[in-house]
Amino acid sequence: MADDHGAMTADSGMDMEAHESTYAAFVSLAENLTLTILGIILLLVLWGLKGHGFIALIGLIATLAAATLGGLTGLGWKAVAPVFLLLALACIVL
Repeated sequence: MADDHGAMTADSGMDMEAHESTYAAFVSLAENLTLTILGIILLLVLWGLKGHGFIALIGLIATLAAATLGGLTGLGWKAVAPVFLLLALACIVL
């Protein structure tokens, strides 16, 4: 046991494929959640500053559905991006 205190290498039993897949899943989750949180901030702008509560409610449902779809299918942030762009356009136009 005392001889195994050195740095881990790929030859010493480390499961590199599992680590890489876990890291890829983490990066995908972080991208998806970042765009989802930015979308929720746009919803707060629509509701709080612009006064369009019903549109913000529809946007919240669409954002959460797109984030769930992106997480389950592996699309990640690409599923949330169209909803985010529509919310940004609504913030500009309304």
